[in-house]
Parts: sequence; C-alpha cells; structure tokens
Amino acid sequence: MCKMCMKHGAAGKWYLNAQNYLKETAVESNAYEYLEDLWGNLERAYLQKVYGLVNMKWVSKKIDSPLLGRVLKWYANKGFTRDGRYKKLKPAANQGHVGQIITLDEAKTIVIEKAETVAKALCPCKHFNRGIKDYCCLAFSPLLEVIPKLPRYIPETGIKVIDGDQAASFIDEMDKKGFVHTIWCGPVPTIIALCSCEIPSCGALRLRSFDLNTCWKGEYVAINDPDKCIGCRKCASVCQFGALRFSPVINRPIIKPELCYGCGLCCNRCENEAIFLVDRNDLAITRGRY
Repeated sequence: MCKMCMKHGAAGKWYLNAQNYLKETAVESNAYEYLEDLWGNLERAYLQKVYGLVNMKWVSKKIDSPLLGRVLKWYANKGFTRDGRYKKLKPAANQGHVGQIITLDEAKTIVIEKAETVAKALCPCKHFNRGIKDYCCLAFSPLLEVIPKLPRYIPETGIKVIDGDQAASFIDEMDKKGFVHTIWCGPVPTIIALCSCEIPSCGALRLRSFDLNTCWKGEYVAINDPDKCIGCRKCASVCQFGALRFSPVINRPIIKPELCYGCGLCCNRCENEAIFLVDRNDLAITRGRY
C-alpha cells in the first residue's frame, strides 16, 4: 500500500475512498481557488517557478547532476502530495497535484460508484504539449465548476454531464485506443479528474524520466503465464513503459516487473488470460516502488 493510500484511503486505495470525491472535501482543501489558478496557467507550466525559486527549464538541465539533481528531485517530489486542507499551496509548483496509474476496472468503478458528476474534458497535456485538442479525459466536481471560467477547455458542443454507464463505455473506448488511465488530485485529497492519455503526450509520465513523481506507478504489476500463452502477439506493442517485449525466439512476451507501471493494457489485450496483474507489494523487486 502506498503512502497516499495509508493517509487518504478508507481501508484501501486513496482513489477508491468516496470521501475524496465529496464537495465538502473540495471546500476543505480550497480546491476551487486552487484549480482556477492551476488550470488557468497550465500552458505556462514549463516556465513556472518551482517552489518560487527556479523554473522547470532550468531544473531539466540540472536534474541529472549528482548532488544538485538529487536535492531538486527531493524538493519537488515532497510537494506533490501536500494536503490542501492544512496549508495554502502553490499551484505553480504543482503542490498537492498528484496522480496515479489505475486499471481499466478501477477506472470504471470510480465513474460508476464514486464520482457524483462526470463530464468529458479536454486533455491539457495533449493540447499544450502537442497542440492536439482531444476530449479524452473525464472531469469531476469541483473541476466541472471551474472549467466554465476557462473557455479554452470547453468543448464546442458545451459541457455535457454523462452518467456512470456512459462514462464507463467512454473509458472502454479509450482503453481500446491504448491510452493509460490516471486519477488526479487537485489538491490532495480532493479527486478532480480521470485522464486517459499516452506517452509522449502526458506531461506527468514524461516527468518520470527525471525522477519527478507527479504521477505514481499503479498498485499492480503484470505477470506472464507461459503455459497459457499461445503467442498471438496482441500484447506486443501496447506497453508504453518498455516493460514488455515479445521474443520471437520463444514466441512469448517477456515482462520486466521493475519497469511495469501496472496500467493493465497488456492484460486487456490477452484473450487467453496468460497475462495477469498481481499486487506490486507481493513481489520483492517492486515492493514499495511507486
């Protein structure tokens, strides 16, 4: 179980705690003011000051230096999980804005059982990183109340609230496209959105290459059962993290658990159930590594 789950979960994962989706929680964490500031300035995030000291462009150049890089990573990472209920946060430094990869089934459980209001939303990462307008994410309250103040996020057809079953079908579509599902706080512990994106579009997943953990690995890792595998290769090209490669020599996929983010895309493609997910903490090599 991750630190977020222990602190903000309810006998389980933090993103399955229904209290984190309530309006009362959003009010307690000052989410409305925070989100208007954060989402209103996302296109300038690369130039924003990290903790008010230096901008991300400078950080990216220094992040690999032996001593200074280690300090910068620690300094940035400690802010992502700050609780917005107890201290005013700095949206420009992404304080309190943290996400985690979740599985398809978890994503559908959230939109059907946890989130009270759901609507399709523009993917800010694709929009600002690649100039692509793709409404592949889902917004929850309080983000839904903030978006009308930020016109560039509003679809041409307007904001349309969808029910849980419609949202679940939408997530299925995103999964078939090979998009990874992530759940987001804004700020901790208020949960504001469920994104479906991919590398290189997703800014948070790209930051993982610098050891900046604004998006954590999922609670699971994928395992292959060679006795069930028929070598169909449907899993061969879906992994975005370099954890799975298909070996033509043995006609089987090879999975490196230490590289796995637990998104479950490879499992969803396997019709023989030869690939399955296990708890990250059940394996010594991945235990506690998020």
